[in-house]
Amino acid sequence: MTSTNPGKRYLIIAGKMLLIVIVAMGALQLGPPASYIEPSGFFFVLIGGMALLMISFPGAVIRCAFRCAAGGSGSDAEIRTSTHFWEAAGRSFWILGGLNGVLNMFLCFMGMRTMGGSIAESSSNYLIPSLLSTFYGWLLAVICFVPCWKLLGIPQNRPPSADTEQNQMPVSVGRPGWRFRPLLGYILFLIVLVLTNYDLPEMTDPDQWHAYGPSLFVVLGGAFSLILFTGVNNTKLTASAAFAGMGFIGTLMGFIQMLIGMTDTDSQGVGYIFNALVFVLFACLNALLGMALIGAPLEDRAVRTGRVKAPSAFSRVSWYVFPLLSLITLILVYIVMITPLLPDHG
Repeated sequence: MTSTNPGKRYLIIAGKMLLIVIVAMGALQLGPPASYIEPSGFFFVLIGGMALLMISFPGAVIRCAFRCAAGGSGSDAEIRTSTHFWEAAGRSFWILGGLNGVLNMFLCFMGMRTMGGSIAESSSNYLIPSLLSTFYGWLLAVICFVPCWKLLGIPQNRPPSADTEQNQMPVSVGRPGWRFRPLLGYILFLIVLVLTNYDLPEMTDPDQWHAYGPSLFVVLGGAFSLILFTGVNNTKLTASAAFAGMGFIGTLMGFIQMLIGMTDTDSQGVGYIFNALVFVLFACLNALLGMALIGAPLEDRAVRTGRVKAPSAFSRVSWYVFPLLSLITLILVYIVMITPLLPDHG
């Protein structure tokens, strides 16, 4: 047994190195090195994700999670809580990557009415920053999922503890300052949101309210209605699932309105299409904000305090699938945006 273990370890190391070489060769085949630098998007995803963790977790849990991820010892309860923390960290970055991509596309699209340009300029101004923001969020998410996956197998591989009652208890949460910590997290998130999106005050312009106001009522109003009708403590339909469901409905409504606008032959057809695209983007934005600022913190607190054992399956589907749907929506909206810029060969 001892003679084969070193050989297996060296084989695993060689396999990892081979995978790195394959990935590097694949990247080189793309051509000249691309610029993956977009400071405002990276700053928003990184600091915004840290703010979301401040909302959901106290400092004691964060320190315990880093200690367990670094190989430190801990009880089964601490390891379970640390596993949930790293999953929540990856989830936060995952959602914020899609959120900032949608927000960037939305703000740029609002200014496109007075801007012209070629397809290359449109790509550099609209699509590329949005995709880079999504790339940053999902890259940081994968990095956070690594310690989560590492900690998942530890409780199963350890002998059961004699003090089973203590192992079932969640990590204790200190009372002092617990009310102000989430508030500081929300304030930090708002600050980084405003600093990294200089055109954000345009969303409060009364002249633009008719373009995105209805989506605010559909997504937020619909999600809160679902939560109230099903019950705040419902473990099946969580707040995250409600926001994702209403966001999907709002996106579908926007695309239907866009198709109707395309069939309109009068001068108002372009306005219908414009309002429909804004409705789609803002429906995605509202849903992602609701999941990040309301749905996820509520479920994190329920898991941390022991009311539920783990996040709901519906919540996990909402957290990871809806940002992917938002990315697809961004690409579809971008295609509609550049269609008038395409040369007419007819």
